[in-house]
Amino acid sequence: MGSLVIDLSVLRTEARVRGIGRYVASLGRALSAEVARHPGYELLGLSELGWLGNMTVAHDVDAEVERLMKAPILGHTAWAYRVRLRGAHAVHRLDPLLYHQGHPDATPLGDLRCPRLITAHDLIPLNYPEHYLGWRDGWAPGRLRLDRRRYHTADHIIAISEATAADLVRLLGISSRKISVVPNGVELSRFSPEPAPGDAEALARHGLTGRAYLLYIGAGDWRKNYDGMLRALKIARERAPGLDLTLAWAARLDEATQSRAARQAEDAGVGGAVRLLGYVSDADLSALLRSARAQLFVSRAEGFGYPVVEAMATGCPVITSDGSSLKEIAEGAALLADPERPAAIAEAIVSLANSDAERARLRALGLQRAQEYTVERMAERTFEVYTEVIARGT
Repeated sequence: MGSLVIDLSVLRTEARVRGIGRYVASLGRALSAEVARHPGYELLGLSELGWLGNMTVAHDVDAEVERLMKAPILGHTAWAYRVRLRGAHAVHRLDPLLYHQGHPDATPLGDLRCPRLITAHDLIPLNYPEHYLGWRDGWAPGRLRLDRRRYHTADHIIAISEATAADLVRLLGISSRKISVVPNGVELSRFSPEPAPGDAEALARHGLTGRAYLLYIGAGDWRKNYDGMLRALKIARERAPGLDLTLAWAARLDEATQSRAARQAEDAGVGGAVRLLGYVSDADLSALLRSARAQLFVSRAEGFGYPVVEAMATGCPVITSDGSSLKEIAEGAALLADPERPAAIAEAIVSLANSDAERARLRALGLQRAQEYTVERMAERTFEVYTEVIARGT
């Protein structure tokens, strides 16, 4: 028996407002409760690494996650080099049974003297190098070498979906015996179907009071398929003009992405029907999801797709893609559409927006499905993987 170390330091970077940051934060909180149920084990949160070997280690992981989420932002490159150059030294001093990195981008140099477990979220850049890999990445060959080193040097890998596990085997030649699939989990206390006192205020604050709207939560890069959603919105508005459908986009977008999105919306003929909401807190997201006609999340590729489960947990009907991990998570509890066929997406939009019965059906199915993707389940299975890895030494 002894200590288990989860690396929380990436929460000092911009990653904390993205899916990987949500994963690290929610896993840290849930693992804290899970490990406490197993006498003889202690969970430590490694949260700061200094250039001179100094470090911050938290015994109260819950409190440390909250502190890091509000701490000044550290650049991703600076964070990665600190982990690479000082990570092994920190792990040596802690002498844990196992060290877990929830973000795979920084591989500590040197022997850690304990098993190193990393989480693989996706291999999307390798699947679509023409969209994500340029000269800075060494093109596709350079990224392939980097990812092979990241994952082959780990003692064990947690994949957040079957789709990601399959990519690890197919693209990197990782043995399936070295991979455990542990789906992400959602904190249901933060996403509930029960109306909250501040719901009306949240709708008003985002200019959505009285509107029939679809909610999209996510970034604006190619795989998110914003162009396909815009074309689908135009078709849906033409087929159901009485609904006056709006697409509300919740995300922290840089100025270039905002300008591109506004231009694409104008080009698609729906400029007045798209609202860019900016960053939206979890409390406001829950309120917006509870009042949305549907959540629209038709990505070309996802490692998991947090917004799908979060929407289901609030009782919001979901329209998502028929491939990648999204089909794996949502099939049977959402409407699935080919992301490359805007007309099919539009058909799903109209069928939901026009039918109270269909929304009620998917609401019930979604609430049931969300119970399969809780942070408690994620933490329980993650701890099982820890003990399995420790028992065999790798």
